[in-house]
Amino acid sequence: MINRRGPRRLHQEKVQLTNWRQTTRRILGYLGFAKGRLLVVFGLTVFTTAATIIGNRVNGVVIDQFLTRAKLPLLFIICGLLAGMYALSSVFTYFQNAVIIKVAQQASARIRHDIFANLQRLPMRYFDTHDNGDVMSRLTNDVDNINTAMMQTFVQLFTGIISVIGMGAAMLILSPLLTLIALLSSGVTYLVTRAVAKVTQQAFVTQQQALGELNSQIEENVSGKQVVQLFDHQAATLAKFDATNETYTNAAFRAQAFSSILGPINNATNNVAYLLITFVGAWSILAGRGGITVGVIFTFLIYLRNFTGPINNILDLVNTLQLSLASAERIFEVIDAPREQDRADAVAVTTTQGNVTFDHVDFAYDTRPILHDINLTAKAGQMVALVGETGAGKTTIMNLLTNLYPLKHGRVLLDGQDVAAIRRADLRRLITVVQQEPFMFSLSIKENIRLGRATASDAEVVEAAQNAHADGFIRQLPAGYDTVLTENAHNLSQGQRQLLSIARAFIAKAPVLVLDEATASIDSNTEADVQHAMTALMQDKTSFVIAHRLSTIQHADQILVIDGGRVIERGTHEQLLAQNGAYTQLYNSQFDQA
Repeated sequence: MINRRGPRRLHQEKVQLTNWRQTTRRILGYLGFAKGRLLVVFGLTVFTTAATIIGNRVNGVVIDQFLTRAKLPLLFIICGLLAGMYALSSVFTYFQNAVIIKVAQQASARIRHDIFANLQRLPMRYFDTHDNGDVMSRLTNDVDNINTAMMQTFVQLFTGIISVIGMGAAMLILSPLLTLIALLSSGVTYLVTRAVAKVTQQAFVTQQQALGELNSQIEENVSGKQVVQLFDHQAATLAKFDATNETYTNAAFRAQAFSSILGPINNATNNVAYLLITFVGAWSILAGRGGITVGVIFTFLIYLRNFTGPINNILDLVNTLQLSLASAERIFEVIDAPREQDRADAVAVTTTQGNVTFDHVDFAYDTRPILHDINLTAKAGQMVALVGETGAGKTTIMNLLTNLYPLKHGRVLLDGQDVAAIRRADLRRLITVVQQEPFMFSLSIKENIRLGRATASDAEVVEAAQNAHADGFIRQLPAGYDTVLTENAHNLSQGQRQLLSIARAFIAKAPVLVLDEATASIDSNTEADVQHAMTALMQDKTSFVIAHRLSTIQHADQILVIDGGRVIERGTHEQLLAQNGAYTQLYNSQFDQA
């Protein structure tokens, strides 16, 4: 991995919920693998809805025909049949819920895979401009929101659609007049819901943006907890967190408050509908009109409850649905982000002599110029050192060698071939980088070293560790090479992590080597041993050394002094000292202090 240093301008994502239909279609696209299972759920839902319709109608008939005529034996038989049908319906309901939960989890897994897979292919510029915590929030919280929505809504949507159609038809058959009253109340509910939804959509988008910022701050402060404690910055950190937390809380409150309006309004319209139906039904019975009986009113009210119930459930899920749509927009923004892709004319390169040329290279992070007219030629097997003040652009030059960023002007050539026209996978197998701040994964030490070359044997891993002078401390660990490291190897010292990174470079056996201040975190005694190992490592390789300690590069074939993104001096150690310029000042400042 390349250590990138330079201006980091975080991009606060402004996701707008502009096309909820397209977003919904994309979410449904992730359910295409489960069409058969969803059809089964649909069939089970049809059965349970039909059972409800038939059962409720039979209840009305029982009231009108059996209770008033004392047909108790037949009543027991009918009730027994209804009980069996209801029990079977409950079993079917359990299975349809189980299927939906399984499908929702699998769909969420596919979404997480697509996000994570695209993250692996995004250019470094994306991570320079997007906060890590916000990216993590999209991968976790936003996917969970979609998963929750799928689990809660699909069964209710299936049930709701079938129930509304089935109950509506049954209500119309029973009494067109009472059905008209029910439809009017449902129409009022729909209009109110549509008006409120327009307001709540953006409120939930704002809520998720605020959550991403909150997660970003948490991730940053957990990673930098030692700095916070050492500089007694707890109070200021807490104050900043409280401000961000309050912003998220207010955004969440607004979103939930707007959506919660639907419940009371919906209950009010339903209660009015029940009252009107009861009044009109009772008046019809007393007037002897419309063929309405007590059983009909009883059945109709149950039908109405089952008619409005699914609608009410969907309205209650409006906040969940809109939250999931807002989350989906954020997720698809990551999935749709342009990937790092090879050029159409990119060629496969499996070997290289190691001749490197920078030809009038200019580079800028966004609009801020970083490098200006960089010219550099390194012949095969040579050692080239880059020195200069922090922020001069040394690491950026090496990042361009591995084609992590696009150039503004100029070319970087490997054996005369533009690195932009080489397949990235091949290019990065030919170039090994040892970072100043090494990163270790939560794997065993053996597997962390083997990241340099996946096919390396255990014996080669041990040999690489010995060459890097890491074998001694590794064998002192409880499980030796099988010791599993904690997050970024916090159970090892900085120097030990750097030795593992150097061992990783040994095992890679790449013909071009980049050492980005690789010995900066190693004590003086260890540095002497590592320098001997580095000398062996650089044999027959083209080596680029970014050095802070000038004592480590005195034998370099060429030294470039970088200042403000420009090469201001170049030559061997002796030649640069003879010039009595910037390099001499750096050299004297270090050795005068020593």
